[in-house]
Amino acid sequence: MKKLLYFIPFLFLSCADPDVDTLTLQSVYAEIEIINCQNSTFNIWGSGGTETINCSGSNYIHTTNLYQASVIENTSFGFALQVVLTSVPINCIDIITRVYHNGVLYETRNYSVGGYVGGAMCANIGGFTEGYSIIAN
Repeated sequence: MKKLLYFIPFLFLSCADPDVDTLTLQSVYAEIEIINCQNSTFNIWGSGGTETINCSGSNYIHTTNLYQASVIENTSFGFALQVVLTSVPINCIDIITRVYHNGVLYETRNYSVGGYVGGAMCANIGGFTEGYSIIAN
């Protein structure tokens, strides 16, 4: 009988799976800084939804909608961002994107958007599309 009593707790302890995958809520958003925006309008599409920026003046900062996903910890998930001009400006417009993952800066990218300006072409005609593969933490 004593041998059976030692075996029973071991049976219950050994049934637990220590490698159970758990979902964690991940939050991502982008900050878009537009330099010399020239009264331009931008359409934004991405994981956080669809938005429109009406930019006037010289500099403008826009924060996109928050994107949230439940993801298994230490696996990757996607985040997409597309910024497109609705009309071609007089000059190239510089844009800096800063993507934040769980409130911490994840990555910064720089763009020059527009069309054919003074016989030269801006680096990103009409806009750009970004794609990220982020590791859940």
